[in-house]
Amino acid sequence: MANYLKSMIEVHGNEEVVNKVDELLEGVEYSDVTSFAKAFYNEVEMGESGEGVLNTWSMDNLGPKWTYLYDIQGDGSFSVESAWYPPIKFFIHLYNILVKVDPEVFIEVMYEDEAYDPIGAVVIKKDKDGTPCIWQEEDDEMEDPTVDMDWEDEEYEQTQMDFMESLYDRQREMVLYCHDLIESDGEPIEDYED
Repeated sequence: MANYLKSMIEVHGNEEVVNKVDELLEGVEYSDVTSFAKAFYNEVEMGESGEGVLNTWSMDNLGPKWTYLYDIQGDGSFSVESAWYPPIKFFIHLYNILVKVDPEVFIEVMYEDEAYDPIGAVVIKKDKDGTPCIWQEEDDEMEDPTVDMDWEDEEYEQTQMDFMESLYDRQREMVLYCHDLIESDGEPIEDYED
């Protein structure tokens, strides 16, 4: 597993929820842990010098030792980059903010390590009984066929496009599987946080 992991987050809900996501992201600086944390949390524990979020605070509240905004796609979609693991605690925190705006909101996340080991998906939504639940699926079998190729190779571009398509297809399969399992066997987010 490499050091950088990118998570693509899609928030599904009413227009008010999409506007709330836009509002939360407003002013967040790309690749800046501090502005990201302060956009979503009221009390962020900073280092002694006041520069930078404490790793212990990040691990307790986000999951990994650092997480920051990578890109904004709009319409409730954005991506973050984190150290080693997807920021599951952040996803749950985001859900808890947004469910107050739209009780039927749900969050889908597709993530990938920079070496595609692992790739995965997370879904947070209410189960059939109305309990907010989470499910995560992961795959560490994807292998980038371009690793041993030179970018000037005749087949490189097509091979890369085919791989990226299969990667996306696999992640979407995992998202759908997460949805199905939440319906039958979801883990309540209250239990997950403990």
